[in-house]
Amino acid sequence: MAAIDSGAAFLRTLAAAERRLAAVQALSARRRRVRRPRIAAASLAALIPAVLLLAAAAGDGPGGAAVAVGLAVAALALAAYIALGLMIERPLGRRMAQEEHTMIEEVNRMRELFTHIAERERWEARLTRSVRERLSRFPVEGGSLR
Repeated sequence: MAAIDSGAAFLRTLAAAERRLAAVQALSARRRRVRRPRIAAASLAALIPAVLLLAAAAGDGPGGAAVAVGLAVAALALAAYIALGLMIERPLGRRMAQEEHTMIEEVNRMRELFTHIAERERWEARLTRSVRERLSRFPVEGGSLR
């Protein structure tokens, strides 16, 4: 973290934190987009065997080839669910948590220094309001964007 010892340094750090916030929000949106196919794959993996079991219990179940194909599709859906989670969603979540943690630490430090820098640099009321509004867009303390 760079030293925030002047108004210009404060504004540069705030702009960098806003870029980091946008990156965290983009990661969160990407993670949500990955969850949809994972939910679909998990649903297939659970529903296909359930339908096959219900049909078999009713007595007019499908033939051996249809059962084999159904179970193969269910296994592939389960594999897709696991792969999407391990290879895409989990790394995205870790990266998002790391970026969010860094951003929150930085913003909390800026919140502590804000009034001191604004008074020392004799910022205009308009600039003070603008910075206060920009700081309010960030989560507070350990808040989460998830």
